[in-house]
Formats: sequence, C-alpha cells, structure tokens
Amino acid sequence: MKAWLLYPPFADPTQPYLALPYLKGALRSRGADATVVDLNAAAAHHLLGSAAVRDTVERLGERFGRLDGRKRLTRLERMEYLALAEARPLARQLLDAETPPVQIFQDPGRFYDFTAYRQARDLAEAALACVSATCYPYHVHFNQAAHLALPWHPVLLETYCRERRSPLDAFYRDTLARLAIGPRDVVGINLTFISQISEAFYLARLLRERVPAAFIVIGGSCLQQILAHGSEAARRWVVTLADAACCLEGEETLPALLTALAEGDAAEDPARRFTRLAAIPNLLMAAPDGRLHTGPIAVSDLKSMPAPDYSDLDLDGYLAPARTLLFAPTRGCYWDRCAFCDYGASRSGCHGYREMEAERAADQLADLAARHRTRNFYLSVDAMAPRFAEALARALVARGAPIRWSADFRIETYYSPERCRLLYQSGLRAVAFGVESGSDRVLKAMDKGISVARIRAVNTRFHQAGIATAWMTFSGHPGETDAHALETARLIHRERQCVDLFILGRFGLTSGARIAADPQAYGLGRVYYCRSDDFRLFPLYENPVAVSGRGDPRLEAAVTRLSQKYFLDHYPWAGAISTHHTFLYLLRFGPEIFKSLAARPPGMPHKATRRRAQLPPGLTTRPRLALERLRADRARWMSAFWDRALAPGPDGQACLDLDYFREFFG
Repeated sequence: MKAWLLYPPFADPTQPYLALPYLKGALRSRGADATVVDLNAAAAHHLLGSAAVRDTVERLGERFGRLDGRKRLTRLERMEYLALAEARPLARQLLDAETPPVQIFQDPGRFYDFTAYRQARDLAEAALACVSATCYPYHVHFNQAAHLALPWHPVLLETYCRERRSPLDAFYRDTLARLAIGPRDVVGINLTFISQISEAFYLARLLRERVPAAFIVIGGSCLQQILAHGSEAARRWVVTLADAACCLEGEETLPALLTALAEGDAAEDPARRFTRLAAIPNLLMAAPDGRLHTGPIAVSDLKSMPAPDYSDLDLDGYLAPARTLLFAPTRGCYWDRCAFCDYGASRSGCHGYREMEAERAADQLADLAARHRTRNFYLSVDAMAPRFAEALARALVARGAPIRWSADFRIETYYSPERCRLLYQSGLRAVAFGVESGSDRVLKAMDKGISVARIRAVNTRFHQAGIATAWMTFSGHPGETDAHALETARLIHRERQCVDLFILGRFGLTSGARIAADPQAYGLGRVYYCRSDDFRLFPLYENPVAVSGRGDPRLEAAVTRLSQKYFLDHYPWAGAISTHHTFLYLLRFGPEIFKSLAARPPGMPHKATRRRAQLPPGLTTRPRLALERLRADRARWMSAFWDRALAPGPDGQACLDLDYFREFFG
C-alpha cells in the first residue's frame, strides 16, 4: 500500500502550498510516509507550454469557424462566439511569442526586467483566456475555475466530469498513468480554495473510474466549509464520490487512517472496514446503513507539530526565479470577532487560536532555510498574536537566521517603533493589514477593535522601520454608505506615502460569519441561497439599504485617482497583495517599487520578428456577426438573467440552477 497526496489546479503556481507538506511531515514523524504531487504547478507548465498553446489555438480557431458558419445561434452560442472572437487576437499573440512565459518567470534577469516580466504575465493571461474560450461557459485562471453563472454543485460537477469538460482531462489521464496508482493505495486530494472545486472532484471521479479499489479521501479548508454549511445531500455526495472526507485538520486523521487501512485486506467486508475506521478522528464516511458518520474531533497540537516536508516537490519548478516557502507557526485568529469574517472551524468550537513555541518555530524556519536553500518565507497565518511575533523575531535574531519573511498582521498598538525595528531586524520585509475601512463608524460595526487613528499610527511605525505595508480594504459592508466608502479611499490617499500597496474590494457574505447568523442585527433582511448552491458557499441577502460604492461619482473618481498612484495587479502577479512575485519585487527594489512603477510604466516589449506559423482559418476569417452588437446583447442578457436568477422566490430560494440557466440561454 502506498499513499499519495494530490494538490489539484487551479491555484497559485508561483510557490508550493503548505497543506500537503504539513501532512507529509506529520506522517514521517510517526514512521509513515506519502508522496506529495503538485498537479497545480504541473498543470501551469502544461497549459503555458508551446504544445498545449498550439492545441488550444487550433481548437479555438476550429470552434469559431464552426459557429461562424451557422445561420442561427442560441444566446449561449452567441456569447461563446463573442468569447472566441475576443480571444483570437490573444491567440495570434501567443503564436508570435519568441519565449514561453514560464522561461521568463524563472529567469532572474528577465523576471526583474519589468518590461519582460509584464510580457510574460500578459502571455500567461492570454493563454488562460484562450483556454477559457475553448471550454465556454467555463472559465479558468490561476485563482478561478468557474461556470459562467452557476455555483459548483453536485449536478453541475457530474455534468462537467461526464462530458470531460476539464481543459486538463488529457493531462490528468497521462499523469495518472505515469504515477501508476495501485488498487490498494490511498489517495488524498486537497481542496483548499474554491478555485480547486471542479478539478478536485474531477480527479476523484477519474481516479474512481481508473482505480476503483483505491481508497480516496478528500480534505482541505474549502471542503471543511462545504461539510460545515452544505446540504445533507451535498455531504452525502462527497463521501459517495470519495470513500471518506476529512472534516477538520488532517494531521491526526491521516496517520490513523493509513494505519487502519494497512491492517485490512482487499477482500475485507465493507461493514467490518467501516467499524475499524469509525474511530478515526475528523473522518466523515457513509455507514453501511446509509447514515453519515463522523469520527471524534481532534485538534492538532502546534507545540509538537513537525515542520512541513517539501522534499517531494521540485522547488525550482514553480513560476518564479527564487524559492519561497510557506510556514504556519500559528493557526486561527486570536481576535476572532470581526462580524464579516468566517472562521467556520473556530466558530463551531472545535479549535481557536493556537501557536507553537517561538523558539521551536525559529528552529524550524532556520532548518528549512538551510535544507532547501532559500531565504524567503511567507508565514501563512490568519493573524499571529503580537507577543508571538515579537518572541519569534527575537528567536530569529538570536540564531542569526538569514531569512526574509512576510505575513498578515493585525493593527495593534503593541507594535511600538522599537518592536517594529526588531521585526525588521529578524527579516520581516512586508506585512498586509486588514484595515477594511477608513470610517470609525464602520469599523465599530465590523467589531474590528481598531480606529482610524490607530491604523495611521501603527502603519507609520512599520513603514518607518523599512517594512513594506499593504492595506486590505473593502466597501459595501452592511450599514456602510457611499460617504463611508469615500472615507476609506481618502484615508489611503492621505497615507499613501506610508502605504505601499492596497486593495479596495467588495463585501461578500460568508455562511459562517456573524452577519449571516444574525442578519437583522446588521440591517439586512433574510439570508438565502440559490437552488443550485448545495455547498452553501455563496449566501445571498436582502438589503433594504442601497449598496454603497455603486453610482457615486465621487467614490469612483477617488478610487481612479488613487489607483493611478500605484502599479496594481491581480493575483498571483507582482502588484497584488501577498503574492510571491510581489514579495520578490519588494525584496529586490524596496517598499516603494509599485509606486515607482506607476510613475514610470514599463516600455513596450520587444516585438517578435520571426515569421508567424500558419494560422488556423478560424483565426483569420472576418467575423460574420457584429461584435459590438454582441457585446451589447451580452450585457443586456446577463443583466436580465441576474435580476431574476438571484431574487428570492416563494420557497425562499433564488431560482438559479442548471435548468433555469439552460432555459434562459438555450
């Protein structure tokens, strides 16, 4: 029996994620082992490689030509036609490229040449846009794999698998054949991010077909949310597709599961196997009588937690010129009071904030740095307590550990100028603060426990210590007005000399938040879901107050003016908050780099002079349909669709589901 741990697409391909290395470390500390396979990084190489790009371009041209030749198209086909037409210039750009983007990302000389970097970034975006056009109405990116309108749910996922709609289907089949997973093997599939839902379950379905006797277990923080908030039918579907699911942390679950499975045999009666596995902590299974069974709850002890084991991974194979490792010395949020935030496991009483000994954390960081020849670390924590941050900094300084690190911090007056200088001395070079709002009234409604005055003072201390600061803010919190949202933009503008990056997002309700549990206390009406949201990941709500941040020209002008002061981008590129590429640019050029780049945008990339390869006919023919009219039609159709699809019906649900989608666009 062999154990495999698979990390599926779509997620950040610039650095390894830490969940599976932590599980491998826990196994090895107990005399067991598993092989970690990063399918996400491998998929990025595949999709951005010249062979896959050429195949994508040919399929794009063929599909466009086929639609262009039809006399009548449905609404959905007309929108697909537009997506393909808009991707055609990108396809030609990809065929003209002299250097694959992965090669540029991994080359230090070209990575830090911002003109070359942006060229590689644009090529990667173009490749994914073309892939998305060929699998319409699905869309993929490094942080998204979604349907045009529907949330992922069992019926849609089964359709996605049955019709082999994943753009990675052939890649998966080749990879699984090469891995040669055996009938008695155990396969763990990690589902951390919403963007991995489609591919995690696609892999589970494919494994079940190819190796029916293998034991499949799915876990990860996104799955935990599905199991905590999803419908009974959704939970049952998960453990029908897989043999079991890990509903909380896996460091206690996986070693016990491997031990129990090794004691059985291939011919073991299912009822007997269930009896032996029933006591495994945090494990959800379907019992022989059909009921769902969860083992006892177990919480990982961080004080004895072994370091993550990255030894299975090619650390130079990610889309970056230098290594960065993730490390988690704390779990949970020590504040854990923000009304909008969803820490489902913590709110259920299973576990709260925990931390390892600072000395042990420093030892593990120093050992990982030496073993894997890297100085760069991102401390992947919810929010570490200030006293722990200080103790860790002192321990790192005492060891002379030559590391550079970044993390998310909470605004606290504990961070005095002296402590900020200590943090810098320990290697801290960038922090992201959950500022959320520039209005004291809104901050109080959020239960953030901070004020605008504290935000300004603490942020300035970090900046003066040489630590780059990034602000995470959003508008649209229940009770917020346009005037409150404008205060946020104005605060960032006033403090821009000490703010090195920012994001101003939009409020989104999550199922485990206090607002969802008591919406009336925050001025909202009922919380409800659409019919297809069996996983309960996208709660909707009635808001009697006009949503702030929309339609106020002052706010729009303020955000536009503010954005012009920074070179901003989206995940996972340089210019987005807390990404590997951003951190590398901050280390190379200093905290002001993204303001400097805004003042001197990159030049035009070197234009290819090589002769273009023969283009598929579908990339050269003149579109038969008027694209501008199609764009207007698309906007009108989608507006009408959403107006009805998300409105609560008599049954308390929105009518959005697969049948309604097909009826409207078919």
